[in-house]
Amino acid sequence: MFRVVEILEHSNAKEWKWVPSKLNTADLATKVSLQINSELWFTGPKFLAYGVEDWPTCDDLGPADTTEVRHHLLHATASNVRTSVSISINVEYFSDWRRLYRALAIFKLYIEKLKAVVRNKPIPNQGSYENLQDAKVQLYKCPQMSLFSISNLERGKIINRNSKLISLNVYLDGSGILRIRSKAENLNNQPDAIVLPKNHHVTFLIVCSWHENHHHVSHETTIYNIRGMFYIPQLCVLYKSVRKKCQRCKNYYAMPAVPQMATLPAARLAVFERPLTFVGIDYFGPISIIIGRRREKRWGVIFTCLTVRAVHIEVAHSLDTSSCIMCIRNFISRRAMPREIYTDNGTNFKATKKIVCDEYKNINYSTVASKYDGLRWKFNPPAAPHMGGAWERLVRSIKTILYSMAPRNFNDETLRCALWEVEFLINSRPLTFESLESCDDEAITPNYLLLGSTTGYKSICEDDIDLRQRWHQTQLFSDRFWQRWVKDYTPMLERRGKWFEKQPPLAPGDVVVIVDENLSRNSWPKGIIESVVTAKDGQVRRAMVRTQTGMLERQTSKIAVLDVDKG
Repeated sequence: MFRVVEILEHSNAKEWKWVPSKLNTADLATKVSLQINSELWFTGPKFLAYGVEDWPTCDDLGPADTTEVRHHLLHATASNVRTSVSISINVEYFSDWRRLYRALAIFKLYIEKLKAVVRNKPIPNQGSYENLQDAKVQLYKCPQMSLFSISNLERGKIINRNSKLISLNVYLDGSGILRIRSKAENLNNQPDAIVLPKNHHVTFLIVCSWHENHHHVSHETTIYNIRGMFYIPQLCVLYKSVRKKCQRCKNYYAMPAVPQMATLPAARLAVFERPLTFVGIDYFGPISIIIGRRREKRWGVIFTCLTVRAVHIEVAHSLDTSSCIMCIRNFISRRAMPREIYTDNGTNFKATKKIVCDEYKNINYSTVASKYDGLRWKFNPPAAPHMGGAWERLVRSIKTILYSMAPRNFNDETLRCALWEVEFLINSRPLTFESLESCDDEAITPNYLLLGSTTGYKSICEDDIDLRQRWHQTQLFSDRFWQRWVKDYTPMLERRGKWFEKQPPLAPGDVVVIVDENLSRNSWPKGIIESVVTAKDGQVRRAMVRTQTGMLERQTSKIAVLDVDKG
């Protein structure tokens, strides 16, 4: 504006020349332009090389008519009466108490600079402690004036009897702040508490500031310290809402929402199938053995029948792939090849799956059973031991029996013998409750199908029984076992032990934290869900999470959703 006035005073309109907007060189630096013409910037418009008579002209070039322009004047009057200037600020724009009062203090400093310029006084360069205190006073008065009726107090009268403050014995101090005069005002000369409404944004920011200054802990101490300076109705309720809205607290206390327990897979309820058709494999150990004068390590490999809960134990000399393959081949040679194998994500299992499945994928099972379609290998999600609970619990039983044996100094031969005895004991355990009536049959055990009886004893056939009917007797025995299994054992599987309620499923785009028991809570990796696997019941039980280190597949019980703004 000052440049325009200076041009009008020191020049004549006849001396001016006109430049079209499309040829204005200054627009390249001051306006957004799609033209990238360095020649125009360095040499100017081309018409400058022509004669003055060839330059572009404009008919209405000249100063505008200012005869009708109204002049706005600011008229200030001085008075001996003391007046207070109210500053209005949008407190809802701020989310931090310190930023709020410092912003107001900076604005007050700006006003002081303007006053200093007008009055030809030294301009203050930086704020002072008094500016910060004045800003806080102004913010304390903001919620009090908006939500409390204190007009009577300002006029020196008694507060209205219908006011909520009638029982607090309130008064206005020298700064105009509403305070409460308590009965314990003489205690250690403590200043009277400032009255603040509970449903104002300034009060919320103050409580948030105290909560953060106490590092989001020591909640009772925080409330006690707030009450020493402020009187806030229902402070505990307000403080609880502050904790619920605190992003750091929400991240720290976020817990995985485990979905409802899924129905049992078909492998757990495969009726009228041979034992160990559906197996889960796992390693346990190591077990120290003595060979000569040195000690070596051995590992046990458990093969668990997911249907009748029978076990088969092998001994592995190492954790590599070749040892794992030999254990599986030994199992197949003694128990026949399974239809499905379930394991965790061990590297030896991953490599063994590629070799074993490629070896047996072309075998034709039509001569054995037409429903066999080759060996299928399924892996549980990483860090999900509860999904292999069918064999993890039996590993514990094996260790309990094995470690109770004496002596503990095994060699290869004694270890193999001990593990097979443990196998027999595990397979002799009852699957159902034993009846108290002697006339009823004893409880069924996995050995019923493996050995023909719980103890493995088989009665000698009577002379009057046709040996050609032995096959039918065997079939009747198997059918009778499965009938009792369905009648006595399956009702025990119907009840869910935990995870009763359905939870909101995870969705791609959710910001999550991955639970890792080996790390402290503040070191758990965070990420964003890329994809999920939805079960038949609509519940999500595993998801792929993108983290800073790469993609991780985890079960839902290890993923906690963070309540953050996705935008």
